[in-house]
Amino acid sequence: MDDRKRITAEIRDYLARARISREQFAFQTKLGKSTVDKLLTGLFSDRTLVIVESHTGLKLRRAAAESPPAAASPQAPRRPDKPSIAVLPFANMGGNPEHEFLADGLTEDIITALARLRWLFVIARNSSFVYKGRAVDVRQVSRELGVRYALEGSVRAAAERIRISAQLVDAESGEHIWAERYDCELRDVFAVQDEITEQVVAAVEPHLYAEEGFRAAGKPPDSIDAWGLVVRALSLTSKIDRAQNEEAQKLLRQAIAMDPAYARAHALLSWTLWWAAYCYWLPDRAAGYAEAGSQAEQAVLLDANDPWARMTCGLSLSQAAQHDRALAELRAALQLNPSFALGHMVFGWALCRAGHSEDAVTETARALRMSPLDSFSGFYTSIHGLALLSAHRFEEALPYLRASVAALANFPGHYNTLISCCGHLGLAREAQGFIATRERMGPPLRVGVLRGHIDAKFANRDLLLEGLRKAGVPE
Repeated sequence: MDDRKRITAEIRDYLARARISREQFAFQTKLGKSTVDKLLTGLFSDRTLVIVESHTGLKLRRAAAESPPAAASPQAPRRPDKPSIAVLPFANMGGNPEHEFLADGLTEDIITALARLRWLFVIARNSSFVYKGRAVDVRQVSRELGVRYALEGSVRAAAERIRISAQLVDAESGEHIWAERYDCELRDVFAVQDEITEQVVAAVEPHLYAEEGFRAAGKPPDSIDAWGLVVRALSLTSKIDRAQNEEAQKLLRQAIAMDPAYARAHALLSWTLWWAAYCYWLPDRAAGYAEAGSQAEQAVLLDANDPWARMTCGLSLSQAAQHDRALAELRAALQLNPSFALGHMVFGWALCRAGHSEDAVTETARALRMSPLDSFSGFYTSIHGLALLSAHRFEEALPYLRASVAALANFPGHYNTLISCCGHLGLAREAQGFIATRERMGPPLRVGVLRGHIDAKFANRDLLLEGLRKAGVPE
């Protein structure tokens, strides 16, 4: 019976990772729905397992015959070509057996959430839980499960408070990449699990991308595949810098030349082109926005389940003031990956332009909470400040807008919102100082010029321009 449970669990894990339904699996294997339903309840023949193995690559009959734990496999599995991770069972450090389910549930939720990242190979729950209750070196885990990274953590609860610690480790070397501690009240267990899972995944994803970018950068140029080019490009887009943006575009076009059907490469090229147009780095901004939109549409056509594709498509539609379509695409991106911090921030920006200011404040605040130390933090604080300004919450907006220009001191665009906020608050002297700094970066700041560059269908345009006039910016 234990063997049958194990086989059933492995097949369920496979269906979850492959994102296919029972009906799709029945069609692919030609087994029929009733046979698949029996298979998933532990009723199957050896012939059925042979067919399933031939379609999935799973080693089900060996598991049934030998029942070896994953950690005792005599032959280490080959590491997949893409990044791989094992989420080890979170340890219950409080000693209360009643909290064991919380540690296990949190581990399972994180495995499920990470498995939704299509570029990441995630070890199934059954294999990870072989290590439950064992003190094990992550380098041993790397060898035995064939993974590059490991996520481990602990749960400690006392009375109505809970503390959860998590850390991401390079399982090959044992080096720590990221660690964080979360403290919260234990009122609704499921709400706690959802909140912590969301924050952990939101923090882990960019760190994994950064690590993969470092790895790719260390390889000889001729040996870098399309994935390596994409992660290198992504690391270059984490700051608003013209030279890095141009290099990222070059790498992404190379990746697309290697693999024209690579949706993420098209989506990231859309992102870099959009920023190049937004920052006036292109001789023809309209053409830049148009190509960004075209690349985003191509990404969605290639893979409608890629959150980056839906996010960049939504961003391009928002720029064109097609608010309803933009918000629909951005909601789709967040349904695909609820832990997509950058997606929440862009969604907040689109809500702001569409006139939903308070909803925009909620979304941008959520993005900041999910990724408080993001390398793109100047953008995060700027858009949150813009959302607050659009909601007429000027005093709350001011510190975020000050922080945005401190983080992105050489980007003139963020100064416009800060100067407008100062104008609304009557901070004339501070506004004049920011105007002087802004004027040293490019053409003189004029209300009329900005009016021509901001779409009239953006709900917050008049409020932004009014603040600039109050701050003393000439027409």
